Amino acid sequence: MKCPNCGNEVPKDHMYCDVCGKEIHIVPEFEPIIENKIDESLSGLVNKLDFDNHKNKADKDYKEMPFNMNIIIGIVVACIILIIIVFLAGTNSASHYMTLANQAIAGEQYEKALEYLEKAREKSPHNPTVILAIAKLQINQGELDEAITTLHDIIDSEDYEEDVIIEAYEMAIQIYESESDYESISNLISDCRYTEIIEEYEKYVPSIPQMTPVGGEFEEAISITISAEQNGDIYYTVNGDVPDEGSILYENEIILEESGTYVIQAIFINEYGIKSDVISNEYVIAITGPSAPDVLEDSGEYNQNTHIVVLADTGCTVYYTTDGSDPDNTSTQYVSPITMPLGESTYKFVAIDGNGNMSEIVERHYHLVYTRLVSTEQAIANVEATLLKLDILLEGNKMRSEEGYYEYVFDSIIEIEGSGEYYKIIETHVYNDGSTEETGLIYAVNTHDGTVNRLGYDSSGNYTLITISNR
Repeated sequence: MKCPNCGNEVPKDHMYCDVCGKEIHIVPEFEPIIENKIDESLSGLVNKLDFDNHKNKADKDYKEMPFNMNIIIGIVVACIILIIIVFLAGTNSASHYMTLANQAIAGEQYEKALEYLEKAREKSPHNPTVILAIAKLQINQGELDEAITTLHDIIDSEDYEEDVIIEAYEMAIQIYESESDYESISNLISDCRYTEIIEEYEKYVPSIPQMTPVGGEFEEAISITISAEQNGDIYYTVNGDVPDEGSILYENEIILEESGTYVIQAIFINEYGIKSDVISNEYVIAITGPSAPDVLEDSGEYNQNTHIVVLADTGCTVYYTTDGSDPDNTSTQYVSPITMPLGESTYKFVAIDGNGNMSEIVERHYHLVYTRLVSTEQAIANVEATLLKLDILLEGNKMRSEEGYYEYVFDSIIEIEGSGEYYKIIETHVYNDGSTEETGLIYAVNTHDGTVNRLGYDSSGNYTLITISNR
């Protein structure tokens, strides 16, 4: 039989259409006892009709009778029996049990009402009105798990109208909300195919976090940001472990500044405590740093004053150390040629570009020992010759308008940074009576080439050379 409302084929034992829920008005099957009575009544009616027919054949005047009372009586009896059958069948239908359930609910006999509804469902297993009524009564009785199971008979089916399925979804979600079971709501919504439900309850479904930039290969340091569209927390790992609420809480961007392969995985946990799916990205960092600085002075032995000169790519800054540690951007910055120190020394240089990328480290070892080509006697003679040439001294180291003469005495060998090794010569005034007094003038003579300068001190107390001029 077809449903008069939607045209769907309705099984012969269904009282309601499985698609639209329309009640089907048909004469239900009869119970055996009633069927026997019908058979007996109908058989008796047939026999009586046969008997009368035979009798009428014998009676010629019978054909002329306007009415046959026996036939009329038989028809009346059959109608009465049919009415009884319909009444008895009606007392065993889904609608009848629904009526009884409503009466029981009105009398607050909820368990009895549930029994009636279950019987109604037996008569019409796919009637959505009956199923939803059962679920509502189960909720009323606190049988929430049973109600969820009942509602899933509609939610998991494609045989019901959309508004019926949506109502089942909303009832199930209200149950989960009452128990703060947000994870079950999330699972339910994740499998839902109805936009109306998804949009209304999307707050329960945690969004998958997003990483920027996505995984790939990079030739420079990168900063990775992780974001989510909802309120909650993001947790991540960088060692390949699956993240959870015990992993690193994301608060600031993740900086990858060293070459290597990194696998970053993250999850989002929304304000209802529900975890999203895991997002995973692989980053391969192969930083191409600036060229190593070019140190013009090779490692080795040096015997004269030498400056260490360093060149680097444009846009790079050179840093260095002298204690054997590796330099970085907190080390001493190279700004001008460095005077090679006397004795053993070790320098390490690195170039760093504007993005903070570091070059390879260049290391140099130096040993500076000055070669003294000038003796102390020659140094003193050079001082006297220079002063005589400048007309500061007279022959015999005498001074104009002053008695006695000047004597120059070797004091020590000193090193002057940036200039080399020098003999320190002190000037002494020798009076005619043989007494002596230092004049305060000190001269410095280079031990390698014999050049003569006055010796002074800078504001830090370090030696400094002063060009000699006429007094």
